[in-house]
Amino acid sequence: MNLSNKQKQVVDSNEKYICVIAGAGSGKTRTLTERIKKLISENKRGERVLAITFSNKAANELKERLLQSYSQNDLNELVYVGTVHNFCMDIVSQRASSIGLPSELHIFESFVDRFEIFKTALENIPQLKVRCSDGNGNLDSKKAREIFDKFGSAKRNLKFPEDYLDRPLTQRLYQDYNDLMLSQNAIDFDDILLYAYKILVEKPAVARIYHRVYKHVCVDEAQDLNKAQYSVIKAIVGDSASLLMVGDPNQSIYGFNGSSPGYMCQNFSEDFNVTQYNLDENYRSSQKVIEAAKVIEPTFEMKGILPIVGEVGIQSFQNEDSEALWIADKINSLLQDGHSDIEETKCTLEQCIVLARNRYIFNALEKLFKERGVDYNLRISANKDMLSESSFFKVFDLGLRLIMNNLDVLHFEEMKGILGTLFTKYTNFAELRLSQEFQSAFEEQGAEILNSAWNSLQNTQVNFRFDKTLEILSAHCQPNQSTLSENELLLLYNDYLAWEERWKLYAKNSSLDDRSLAHMMRAIALGVTNVSDESGVTLSTVHMSKGLEYDVVFIIGLNEGVFPDYRALNDGSQLAEEQHNMFVSITRSKRLCYLSYPTQRVMPWGDTRTQTPSRYVQKLLEHFND
Repeated sequence: MNLSNKQKQVVDSNEKYICVIAGAGSGKTRTLTERIKKLISENKRGERVLAITFSNKAANELKERLLQSYSQNDLNELVYVGTVHNFCMDIVSQRASSIGLPSELHIFESFVDRFEIFKTALENIPQLKVRCSDGNGNLDSKKAREIFDKFGSAKRNLKFPEDYLDRPLTQRLYQDYNDLMLSQNAIDFDDILLYAYKILVEKPAVARIYHRVYKHVCVDEAQDLNKAQYSVIKAIVGDSASLLMVGDPNQSIYGFNGSSPGYMCQNFSEDFNVTQYNLDENYRSSQKVIEAAKVIEPTFEMKGILPIVGEVGIQSFQNEDSEALWIADKINSLLQDGHSDIEETKCTLEQCIVLARNRYIFNALEKLFKERGVDYNLRISANKDMLSESSFFKVFDLGLRLIMNNLDVLHFEEMKGILGTLFTKYTNFAELRLSQEFQSAFEEQGAEILNSAWNSLQNTQVNFRFDKTLEILSAHCQPNQSTLSENELLLLYNDYLAWEERWKLYAKNSSLDDRSLAHMMRAIALGVTNVSDESGVTLSTVHMSKGLEYDVVFIIGLNEGVFPDYRALNDGSQLAEEQHNMFVSITRSKRLCYLSYPTQRVMPWGDTRTQTPSRYVQKLLEHFND
């Protein structure tokens, strides 16, 4: 792989602690890939490289690049590539008992599930319950959510219940919530890092095992570290391993989750003897895109800019409908006529992305795309829950959770709710699934097929074969073998295909020795098996666009109070993060970038409001009109 001189300096460096400031489009992933290959070549037998990423998509991209040089089996032996949550979940699942936790812990990935348990804990503390009630004595979900969110923030800052002894009610609620979760062998996402840190710090013998195995640690997107993540990484590195952090402070956009570029730029240097490298050559974006990015972020310095001029356009429209119409027409024009700055000249839908500050800005465009039959996909949430559409597969999913965790009261109650009032009398899953009521709950042989599928998993001692379970389920989803209605069959078949795709992705990203029902369900909860439908135009919130690149980028809804968000206008740190958001949006573009805003917006309750252009639009207009 050809490297620039600056990239080669990073790859070949013999320094133990390295910080790489990598600007947008500077070939960060290419450099990281080659650095990992060099470190692998230096390791002794049994030693591995740990490569921490911040998304499963980034982990998969890094694996694909490494697979060009190693076989899948060799790669599994030589390097661990995954998100910080995936790696920490491995620590917790293997070592939980060392700090007194249940040995089989399961992730409750759904916010609704976790919040339901929190509300149960809140019910037991009348003084706090009153504070979270409305005028009629009923629970005010918004007030309760505010407290619940604070516990998530506490965990991300490595705060345990015992850290709140000076606030006994808060301490009790925090402890009760944790205890209720653990009583069902459950943890939430923030617990994963919290407990991994506790294991590594309180059990030095366990930490030494990781120090012996992982001689080199590489952290991608390090500008997005929070306190818990940075502390876990420090504990894994110890005194022996090397540590490389690579990132771009200008792309730090997750401050709402406690992330800060300070952990990469300040704490890292304070805690280690760091050598810094700067990658400031751009290999991705056109001249006009780089020019616009510099207007938004004046500290952005790039050398070796591409010779392609590209295009940045700014449009205003009377309303959101006319804005959507222009975008749809512009995409159609690019499909028909192409653009001289796009390779192959003509453009495809997959080369286009539309970015917005929040999900609701897409409403008018989605409606128009549906009317015109334009293929598109949505990227609006990192946590794609395992939500099946059909009752049959909802019950199947819940049954999997209950097979691997017989203490899971929450999902047992959810299953009974789906099945109906006849099932309220049952107190355990084993009794329910063998009941006469269950046999009558589904048309045709549905109950029999479900039990057969569940049995196939319970009978598996070694060589976990979920594909055999899918074969059993397929009998209920075949149009030529069923008298179910066409609409019901469509839901069943699509749910079946989604499970089939998840199994394929899980099998691809796991080794035979690791596979089990619990391991697969953890992978699902952590997003390893998210089914990625990237056909058509991508519609994405800014926070979901990190790491992506497209030839054509549209940034819509650029009104003051929308982008930047109104909640950030009077907060300096939030406003700085909004500026990073805008910078990230522009630098997703390789060739063409179109920015737009409506001058009027119709509110959901019917009022029409005048809208002003975003401060970012005004800056760009001043620059390009000079």
